[in-house]
Amino acid sequence: MAIDTSPRASDTSLDYKGKIAFVSGGGRGIGLAITRALASVGATVVITWTSRDPSAEAKQITADTGAAVHAYRCAAEDSAQVDALVERVAAEVGQVDLVVANAGVCLWRDTIDMSDDELRWIMDTNLFGPIYLVRAFARHWLGLPAAVDPAVRAERPAKQNLNKKILCISSISALVNMTPQVQMAYNASKAGVTSAVKSLAGEWAQYGITINAISPGYVKTDMTMHPPPGDGAAWVKKWRDMTPVDRFAEPSEIGDLVVLLGSARASSFMTGHDIVVDGGYTTY
Repeated sequence: MAIDTSPRASDTSLDYKGKIAFVSGGGRGIGLAITRALASVGATVVITWTSRDPSAEAKQITADTGAAVHAYRCAAEDSAQVDALVERVAAEVGQVDLVVANAGVCLWRDTIDMSDDELRWIMDTNLFGPIYLVRAFARHWLGLPAAVDPAVRAERPAKQNLNKKILCISSISALVNMTPQVQMAYNASKAGVTSAVKSLAGEWAQYGITINAISPGYVKTDMTMHPPPGDGAAWVKKWRDMTPVDRFAEPSEIGDLVVLLGSARASSFMTGHDIVVDGGYTTY
């Protein structure tokens, strides 16, 4: 059997023109950097938000790149809103090729002081939110209603090659216990995301849907650069000192990685993996 080593045309560039990407929480922090990176290579980008309307940022990205950016309000933890939005995006924007499940929240608090509502908020947003999102898109891609009807069990779809990609933003908090902050619920929720990615990769590979996780270390965001007053400056120094490259990641570095991993060039044969980008933090 001859081995073909010639590059395929689709593998020779990171051009996303004609592609549609969906980024939950794509209007701030790491999500905004992901949106910018995808738009810069020609993707039409759909972003979601809850607390702050990113329409101004979306317009600026369009002005800078020429790529359309559509912003929709959607609570990541509300499966009914997520299901409805997936159908709406298909009708108003088009068929999504890449889903980036990025929306997430964090709370630094001792577990013995966390209320049931606070625990549920973290788990619902960080763990169930990504699961609701990727489930809805997988169902839609397979020709099923985005929403699950408990009374109707879908027949197993035939094997096919949909050529769809999913990236879930997890965290090195899924791998190691972070310090000095206390964040059990966040750590557990991100560990759940990484585990879900591995499970879903096995379920969905037969449909041509690949799914991988990205686990960043410390990234320059409002949260990491402005921790609670008091010990905040000491926290930032400790986080940097524990990172062998002696700095935090720029959000754009995560955005660029998403562009690479969302492309056919880099990840057509990769699914179910967790890509750690942490400046060496987890080497210790």
